Amino acid sequence: MAGAWETPSGFMANQGIWQPEEGFSILCLSVQIKYITGTPSYLAAMYHEMIPPCRESITESGPNVLALGTMVNCIRAPLSTPPPPNTLLSWNDTNFVFHLLPRGQSTAYFVDTCPRPQGTAPMHELIYDAGSCSGVYFLGDEVVCKVKGWKEGMQMESETIAFVREHFPTIPVPEILYTWIDKSINRSFDIMKRVHARTLDKAWADLTPQQRLNIAEQVAGYISLLATKTAKRFETISGCGVGTPALIAGWPFESPIHTWFRRTLPPYSVAEYRDYAKRISTAPPPEFDDEFVFYHDDQGPTNILVSDDGDSVAAIIDWENAAFYPRYWIATVQFAHAAFLLEPPEGQRRFEGDDEWGLLLVEALKQYGFDNSKEVYRAWSKGKVEDVDTEKDLAEWRKILDDGYPYEETGV
Repeated sequence: MAGAWETPSGFMANQGIWQPEEGFSILCLSVQIKYITGTPSYLAAMYHEMIPPCRESITESGPNVLALGTMVNCIRAPLSTPPPPNTLLSWNDTNFVFHLLPRGQSTAYFVDTCPRPQGTAPMHELIYDAGSCSGVYFLGDEVVCKVKGWKEGMQMESETIAFVREHFPTIPVPEILYTWIDKSINRSFDIMKRVHARTLDKAWADLTPQQRLNIAEQVAGYISLLATKTAKRFETISGCGVGTPALIAGWPFESPIHTWFRRTLPPYSVAEYRDYAKRISTAPPPEFDDEFVFYHDDQGPTNILVSDDGDSVAAIIDWENAAFYPRYWIATVQFAHAAFLLEPPEGQRRFEGDDEWGLLLVEALKQYGFDNSKEVYRAWSKGKVEDVDTEKDLAEWRKILDDGYPYEETGV
């Protein structure tokens, strides 16, 4: 996801550390291109849209009332206002208090007696939009709401963050305040305490070379710590399958799979995933150990928040892809994913040195025994063959349609 709590403005995918012809994901590319341009690209247009898109999951239904999906309302009241009955969560925000309430709870009192004072800031702001499948909002100034497309069997990011907080308390992560799944519109909602800090991407130009190196070494240390947790299967912390596009087969454009209906593998054993990786490419895959290691998978510069002085990591965000991965992937993903590139100046697509963060991180990981398999991976990725939907994919898609879920065809 684009970085915390700031809005990104570009997508970079030409040469350098990430080369699209040698390991790109149609899924990631279609979402990212749409997110830059603000309109569906010819790739994104071949997918089905969620209805409503995640960017429209929060709407204002009154002067001080937000509708969060179909299940929860968020109200804003003067600071001294006591919480209504059945309040799910409350937090203070400057001169106001925010309350989350079940949708059935009446909000008429707050609409009638608490008119919005002139000049008061809006209750919410969309700060990140990934096509139709993900959206991130500020709720006031102290809370973030992340909305994500969901389906049965998908790992909940809130559970992963709780796992990290329990087992790795020295790693700074967001604090989850409340979470729920809105099954009627196939999406999850995570309410998180906002971390007031800049992303590494935004802070980069102000950091000294030594500070940049220090951040890379600190993140590498966290990665090494996470990797002490191992598993015998390619799975998430809850035993769900992993859906990282760069490590699975592609699928044809006519597939019914769309940007929010994430494709995942079964929780393969080491032997099963080795066999799978060999079957889906004309080139051999990188070698890996007999255990998978726990890894964040997307520690690009927009997912790392830095302290005000630039000397340390304030938080690592966006844990939705965290899972147990082949060990080689830890120092190889940087060469396969555009998210590790620094954002270019306005009006540019690439710039010299935009791969510096990824290269610094790869170098820092060497200290912990993580070597990259860049060349072998690129050859394997380039040789991947087009796959077709499995019976499981098609059955899941049919179930969603049978349940009456509306969707919009954006294809031609």
